[in-house]
Amino acid sequence: MMEKLKECGLVSENYDLTKHNTYHIKTQCKYFLQVTDISKIPSLIKFLKKEAITYVVLGEGSNVILPDEFFQGVIISLKKIADITIKDNLITVGAGVNLTKLVNTLINKDYTNLAFLYGIPGSLGGAIWGNAGCFKKEIFDYVKDVTIIDEQEKIVTLEKKDISYNYRYTEFKNRDIIILKARLYIELGDRQKALEEIKNNYAYRLKTQPLDSYNAGSVFCNPVGLSAGKLIEEANLKNKKVGGAIVSNKHANFIINENNAKSSDIIELINLIKKEVKKKYNIDLELEQKIIKW
Repeated sequence: MMEKLKECGLVSENYDLTKHNTYHIKTQCKYFLQVTDISKIPSLIKFLKKEAITYVVLGEGSNVILPDEFFQGVIISLKKIADITIKDNLITVGAGVNLTKLVNTLINKDYTNLAFLYGIPGSLGGAIWGNAGCFKKEIFDYVKDVTIIDEQEKIVTLEKKDISYNYRYTEFKNRDIIILKARLYIELGDRQKALEEIKNNYAYRLKTQPLDSYNAGSVFCNPVGLSAGKLIEEANLKNKKVGGAIVSNKHANFIINENNAKSSDIIELINLIKKEVKKKYNIDLELEQKIIKW
């Protein structure tokens, strides 16, 4: 088992995952694999499936809710899959690249059209998986293609036109695949103007979002033409607590790990919010975050 894992990268046993999820839920796994050679992943996945060993792919750990229980399987971390290559009007980005690092790299070369991604917590892989976005833009506006390991453990590249996606959704959410990298269209622009945009957008985030707390970003997708945060606020759920989890007073579509929250606290609070909003508005809020089960 260990030898097979080591073929792909760096392996740790009985590993603490607290700092590998942005909720800072205290949990551990039996094996933590930091992949350094993506060409070896398909054979690893075949091996794990054959041996009935459970695995979970993890990037920056944002937008996910990890269980509290000790995980007997393998966490596959793609954070070291972080190559960035620029050629003409395209950038090839590894799944593990942090979004803010990506924007900084581009801005330094006067490419400005992806500036909106600055400050979104997470990695390129997670952003592609959930079609991340803000300020009326989303990453799939700029995708050319995405390279994945598919359900047959084959490395394949899918053109954007062959991928089903919409607001905060891609077909990858319903498939058993691993995102390895993507190519995005980039455009030259005014660096100073882009930096000013980043500064203003980040100031707005600081003012309106609980960036100084343990959270995993927006909890729910915005219903068409509506704000999930406003609906939750108008249902008088700001500061609502379950265990160590609390609805943010700054932005109601954020749940904070205020005091050693368990994943069950967060999930119970999510269900309470859904119930209250349904009762008040007859609207079914759609969860944007992913509840991991193992």
